Amino acid sequence: MSTGVAGRLKTLAPIQRGASSKSNVTAPAPACLTYQLQGSDIRYHLPLKQLLPSVETNAGYLSSWPGHISGEIVQPKQKHQPSNVDKHHRFDDAYTNKPPKPRFLEQLETHLRKELQVLDLSGPNAQEVNLQAYREVFEYFIEDLKTYKPLLSAIKNEYEITLAHLRNRIRELEPLKSMLVATSENCEQRIVALREEEKFEIKLLRSEKIQLLQKVDQLMEMQDSLETQVSKLQEELAAEYERYREQHDARKLLISDMNNLRHQQEDSKDSHIQEVDAVDDTVKLKLALKVTRADLKVLQVQLNAMKAEYGDVVPRRDFEALDKNYNELTEKNEILQKHFSQLKQEYSTLFEVNKQVTHQRDKLSAEVELFKTTMAGGLSLSQMSDIQIEVDEDYFEGLGTGEDVIVYLRQDGLVKNVNLSKEDITSVLKEIWKEKITADLQSGTRSNLPEFFHKFLQKKYGDSALHWAYNIFYGCRNHPTDETISLFFSILNGIVDESVYHGQMHLISHLLKELIHRDTSGKGILSKQEFSQTMKTALPNKSEKYIHDLIITATAQLGDGKKIQYKALFDETEGSTGVFIALLQSQYAAEKTKYLNELRNILQDKEELTVAELKKAFQTIDPLMDPQTLATYLAQGFQITKEQLDQATAMDAQTVFDRLQASDIKRMGPRK
Repeated sequence: MSTGVAGRLKTLAPIQRGASSKSNVTAPAPACLTYQLQGSDIRYHLPLKQLLPSVETNAGYLSSWPGHISGEIVQPKQKHQPSNVDKHHRFDDAYTNKPPKPRFLEQLETHLRKELQVLDLSGPNAQEVNLQAYREVFEYFIEDLKTYKPLLSAIKNEYEITLAHLRNRIRELEPLKSMLVATSENCEQRIVALREEEKFEIKLLRSEKIQLLQKVDQLMEMQDSLETQVSKLQEELAAEYERYREQHDARKLLISDMNNLRHQQEDSKDSHIQEVDAVDDTVKLKLALKVTRADLKVLQVQLNAMKAEYGDVVPRRDFEALDKNYNELTEKNEILQKHFSQLKQEYSTLFEVNKQVTHQRDKLSAEVELFKTTMAGGLSLSQMSDIQIEVDEDYFEGLGTGEDVIVYLRQDGLVKNVNLSKEDITSVLKEIWKEKITADLQSGTRSNLPEFFHKFLQKKYGDSALHWAYNIFYGCRNHPTDETISLFFSILNGIVDESVYHGQMHLISHLLKELIHRDTSGKGILSKQEFSQTMKTALPNKSEKYIHDLIITATAQLGDGKKIQYKALFDETEGSTGVFIALLQSQYAAEKTKYLNELRNILQDKEELTVAELKKAFQTIDPLMDPQTLATYLAQGFQITKEQLDQATAMDAQTVFDRLQASDIKRMGPRK
């Protein structure tokens, strides 16, 4: 289409150009009209208004044909409209007396009409096709007007750039339009779904409201019925009381009559006149009785009114007695308050003294434990008296390098005391246990803790191993009240078997797993009832008192009586576990002691025990114990292997119980 229009327009060029087509030289622009090209910008200086007439009269410039005479606008042919050709003819007929159009303009318009008539404007891009015809005619028009070509080209370029920009904007907005439609549909669907949910909830709430109203009506009816019954019972009680009073008075009268008759029978010697008087007295008494009953009713009503009015009034004598008692109690309270202040001051003093004594006791206890440890290494009492153990604020005195000293404490001279805190000691102990458990799993056997402790310090600290050994050893000794540190120190010194530690850790981990399993929401929070039920399920052999103590301790530690954040109970604070875990560990030791005491009672304090006797005692107090666990306990008590139980001889009972006390012994089934 574009090449056809351009080709046909080129054939029309000589008609418009006329004489100018004879020469290739373009007429120069007038001096009054100049332009400058700066990059892509075109700046025009228009002529002054007074110079325009001279420009219009010059030959060779644009025609001065009055274009306003013909107001026809070339439009494409539309449905239900007359053709442009017919319209043009009618227009020409209307202005036949007017000056004719320039030949070139007329041919351009005629050609544009023909092009527009053959276009198909029913397609989706009808406006683009229509614009293309106008664009080609305008381009040829620009090419023909050499003088105005820069201005017209600049105008055309600006329109083309604007159209391209608008097309791009339309393309960019098309996806947003579809997205907006999709979002709108999605929102409508969500609104409809929410409305359906609200309708369902409203329906449920309405039904619940109706049920509650019905229940309220039933309760109101029940209340009315009960009130009616109460009033009826009150009336019956009043009538019954009145009848009781009447019967009571009647009985008194009958007793009086019987007494009178008895006296009359005794006084049979009296005259007939006296008998008549007696009869008259009886009639008078009956009349007096009726009057008395009427007075009694009046007094009863007055008494009830007095009770109602003065029921809360205290008699004066009672008030004076109470006031006197209050003054005496106030004086006693002031005296007791003074005594309390004195006792409080004395208590504070004694408390400080107790703290000092407790500190000295703990220090002496730790030294006793060290003496026991050193004695376990083979020292005699005389050798112990020669060793001077001094722990001051700056240095530890070495115990020597002899064979009788524990291997990780063999050191001469002084060792620097770095004053390890409780948190530092706990951190090191946790690392030691972690490394030892990993090493035991890899080797398949349980190593000796003192030997592993020595190797661990050498591996981790190298030349400073002895320095750390003394600080950890004395640091553990100075914290006998901490369950974790005290247990490690006892195992390190051979007082307690390592199985006790693993038993406690298994108990704690088992309890935590059960609590996590019960927590279906996964928020780490259980109600007090759920926590109590889980404790009873996870620890079936614990007594009700121990379970109650654990719940009270957990509530006190967390500071909330309704919800329990059970995971916080197993966290460490400042290097040590909380009071809940400490109580669990102390209960573990107390239950073992109680279990062994039951075993002693069954054995009736025998001085020597055989394997058979101890086995029978275990089966008596714990019948659900499996044979493998029973064999393990027997082997621990007699310090032999399971295969040697049949050949074991009798052993001192106290020694057997000491070994069991140092091992991981616990009840396997519920008590009888």
